[in-house]
Amino acid sequence: MMGPGWSQSNGHAGGSTDDVPAAIRQIHLDRDSGDLAGARKRLLELQQQSEVDLSVEFVLLARKAVGHLEATQIDALYIAAADSLTHTDCTAGNCEQRLLIRTVVATHLVQAGQSQVAVPVLVAAMDELQRTQVAGGDKRQQSLVNVAMQTARLELNAPRPESAETLYQSILQFAETHSGRQAVADNRAMAMLGLGWATAMQPERQRDAAERLQQFADAFPTHQDAPQTLAMRIHCLRQLDQWDESDSATDDFLSRWPAHELTESLVLETLARRLDPGPWSPTPAVADWISAQGDTQRWSIDLVAAVLSVAGEALPADRFDVLVERLATEDSNGQRTAGVLSELSHNEGAAVAEQVAARLIACDLPAASEMACESACRWAGRTGRWSMLALAAGTIELDQPIAARTVHVDRLFAEALTQTSQGKQAFTWWAHLVDQRGATDFATLLRCAETAVSHAEVTEAGRRLDRVRRCVDELATEKMDIKTALVDLLDADLAIRRLDFPRARSLFEKVVQSPQSTAGLRGRAQWMIGETHFMQHHFAEAIDAYRQVEGMDPGGPYAAPSLVQAGKSFEQLGRTQEAGVCYGTLLNRFADSAHAAEARRRMASLPGTRQKSPGRAGKNADAFDSDSSRLRR
Repeated sequence: MMGPGWSQSNGHAGGSTDDVPAAIRQIHLDRDSGDLAGARKRLLELQQQSEVDLSVEFVLLARKAVGHLEATQIDALYIAAADSLTHTDCTAGNCEQRLLIRTVVATHLVQAGQSQVAVPVLVAAMDELQRTQVAGGDKRQQSLVNVAMQTARLELNAPRPESAETLYQSILQFAETHSGRQAVADNRAMAMLGLGWATAMQPERQRDAAERLQQFADAFPTHQDAPQTLAMRIHCLRQLDQWDESDSATDDFLSRWPAHELTESLVLETLARRLDPGPWSPTPAVADWISAQGDTQRWSIDLVAAVLSVAGEALPADRFDVLVERLATEDSNGQRTAGVLSELSHNEGAAVAEQVAARLIACDLPAASEMACESACRWAGRTGRWSMLALAAGTIELDQPIAARTVHVDRLFAEALTQTSQGKQAFTWWAHLVDQRGATDFATLLRCAETAVSHAEVTEAGRRLDRVRRCVDELATEKMDIKTALVDLLDADLAIRRLDFPRARSLFEKVVQSPQSTAGLRGRAQWMIGETHFMQHHFAEAIDAYRQVEGMDPGGPYAAPSLVQAGKSFEQLGRTQEAGVCYGTLLNRFADSAHAAEARRRMASLPGTRQKSPGRAGKNADAFDSDSSRLRR
């Protein structure tokens, strides 16, 4: 009934056992007759009433009950078998059987998906063997270790790293004994590795993990998992902010495994840490790997971007060109290009950023993605590098294929030409955007009309202006009045080109009187009213118009020139004293203005004012602002 290798233990730790043999015989009868539920009930009652080791009985019943009792009940029988072993001590006579029972119990629990419950059973078995130093049979011990290794791996993957750590520690402690050394021999490397890994998975145990992983690497330097182990150790050190130690470990890794699949991630992490402002000082091994050893064609696009961002200036020219080309062709959404240029700009790498952007903006890389080129152009516009964009625009034939240029790239080229005062070329680009690229947004139509009013034929300018007015009518939004004011300003400028000054003033006055106009728009419109009078030699009216500019936009861009123009107007009327007041006011209030030099020159040329300082004129500065009747005489 007991089967080979099994014998009933009658040892006990205390309590009467007079009725135990009879109870066990009844349990056997129930079991053999098929009353497994009854046998289970009696066995559990006996366990509660006595301290006899019933582990064998529990195991035999559990095996017999397969297919007859519920799985949870069978699991409980195995667990009870392990618990029952605590009632007696390990001796030379029962050690092997106790080892066998715990191995069987743990095996069942693992197969039943309860590896966590199996852990204390296995730990107890190995602790007992280690403590008693009683031989339990090499094969039995080897089986125990194999089950323990399997269980520890399951716990590691669960993940339950604390449980896995406990079991791996128990295995390695057992390996230090005479009897366990041979049993664990084939598993010692994996047990050390598992211990280090389980510790590393616990955030608060990074220091212990680093030490244990290093111990594995020292003990098994040629093990196939040595690279992964040292990479994890480096990660642990970085989590501890032990950067000097991690840098040293990284250099060692790169020197031993420069082509390993984990090398890239280590370098990438190293670069990510170096994205602080200021120059980067890499360790020798990292610098050598980036500039010479690493195979750039195998790098991920993330590493390509990181190297350009952090170490672009230190790269050899040919390597730099390869990485820029890879960035241009593989950055499909433009985000990495934007990140590279931004990081370089913030880390004293503006010169390198310009080199990267120039290659992309020039559109001379046939396979470059549209969005990578657009990101470079956006960066140039955002940082005010209009000359770079304008230079690129000047090399492009608009009747040639568009290649990698998006509509937004063409818009930036057109804006760059506008910003660099290349009006005729700018109008050509804006017209191309509207006529060929189908741009219908208000901003583009307005820029097209603006450059047309300044540089195209009057008829063409009128046509462009009509188009933008239609756009305003179609939009009919809450900001329509602002848009209307902008169009009215252009319409007034066109009227001046047509020498229709009354119409121009009417449009300017409409802008001034609109409650939705900004202070800047009112200031410009009022200034232009003065200019129309000045061009018609209506100097008194011009003076009155210029006088109102600063009141509409205090400190605005037209305040200083309005003083110069008013002074000129006073000169035309022969009123040099008032002219001097205007120039003196400008020199006192807007000394840094671009108009100060002209005011100083004109003031010096006025009769009787050559020896006067700007300060004396400044004493009468309020005359221009407050005495309007005097200005109109």
